[in-house]
Amino acid sequence: MEKKIVVIGGGPAGYTAALEASRLGGSVTLIEKDKLGGVCTNRGCIPTKTLISLANTFNTVRKASKYGISTGNVELNVEKLFKRKDLVVNRLVRSIEHLLKKNNVNIIKGEARIESQSKVKVNGEEIEADSIIIATGSSPTIIKIPGIEQVRTLTGDEFLESNEIPDNVLIIGGGFIGIELAHILNSLNRNVTIVELMPRILPNLDDEVSLFLQGLLKRRGIKIFTGTVVEKFSVEGDKSIAHLSNGEKINFDLVLMCVGRRPNSRNLGLERLRVSLGRKGEILTDEYMETNVKGIYAAGDVAGKYYLAYTAMEEGRVAARNSLGHKVKINYDAIPIAVFSDPEIGSVGITESEAKEKYDVVVGKAQFIANSRALSLDKYEGFIKMIVDKKSRKILGAHIVGPEASELIHTIAIVMRKNGTIEDLAGAMFIHPSLSESIKDVALSIINSM
Repeated sequence: MEKKIVVIGGGPAGYTAALEASRLGGSVTLIEKDKLGGVCTNRGCIPTKTLISLANTFNTVRKASKYGISTGNVELNVEKLFKRKDLVVNRLVRSIEHLLKKNNVNIIKGEARIESQSKVKVNGEEIEADSIIIATGSSPTIIKIPGIEQVRTLTGDEFLESNEIPDNVLIIGGGFIGIELAHILNSLNRNVTIVELMPRILPNLDDEVSLFLQGLLKRRGIKIFTGTVVEKFSVEGDKSIAHLSNGEKINFDLVLMCVGRRPNSRNLGLERLRVSLGRKGEILTDEYMETNVKGIYAAGDVAGKYYLAYTAMEEGRVAARNSLGHKVKINYDAIPIAVFSDPEIGSVGITESEAKEKYDVVVGKAQFIANSRALSLDKYEGFIKMIVDKKSRKILGAHIVGPEASELIHTIAIVMRKNGTIEDLAGAMFIHPSLSESIKDVALSIINSM
């Protein structure tokens, strides 16, 4: 008999789970109260990367004369910029909807509430379910700062839907989202100030990498205050002012709140079923993505493990397979992460400081300024760094700041995931000239120093 699977949420975890369950023979209903694609497609990954691509193009055209290309006066049309972003987003939303319908997934627009282990209510209708997969995502966190109600404040999500680019922007939070938005705004000739509580931006990344990028951003005119908080806001005439803990006062037109996200686990009926939640409201799951209540699964941001679209997708696949009787465990080994700044950052595994606390390590590094492809592209700022355990010769971590870092990092991540050694990388042949041959350069330097 065909199993009935109800998926709540149509973001990366939800639509991936729905597709997987349908392909495995389930009768699938997907419930989404907003837009298919979730935050990632509509207000996160996709619009951000589209704007970053456009901002990078604008930068390239502005300096075209450096390469002997005459472009004349380069002007920015903000309206067209956002129209392009909307075009990309809408095309992907339609593509997701088409794919779901093609795979016989029943899509219902509405807000779902779980009535029991086998019933979900939406739009006044009860839907029977053999298994329920919760993939309701997350929402931006808002810090209540005195005076904040007097000034214009948007979350990163809201900014990407606002289609406006003010002249002076204050970004609270120097994490992934804050840095990417700062890069966009700075590239489009806006004044940007970042205020970060921790001693450096991107505090979860390797310190050498984050400090390198921090220095570059400052040289490009972005003001960065680390180890600092906004104590209060005030308005004087037509000026909005942020009062910082270091005594500085910053004038701005808009505050962008980029201080993290919280799981969307409220108003789902979880308390009725006594589904276990974590400290931040995340739905607790086991390695099969199942909650403490049999037949109820959670995947993506609402499960609170990694706030990444691609981990959400994998969790969705695992939840779907297990909801149909399979026994598949989630594998979080060697998850690559990226920051789409300029230059980009790609990272996998542990940082150098973390590695030195636990292992006897060898660290190798290659500068992109010595890479012929990087020089030909005129994108040579940055480096590749790898940390290897002397005893096992396995790669413990790799950190890249430089051109195409978000692509390059996958090569190392795959070797790490397969428990490969530094010799596996050193023995591979890389195209010349290519950015990726710097990976081999690092591997060889590590072997030679062992």
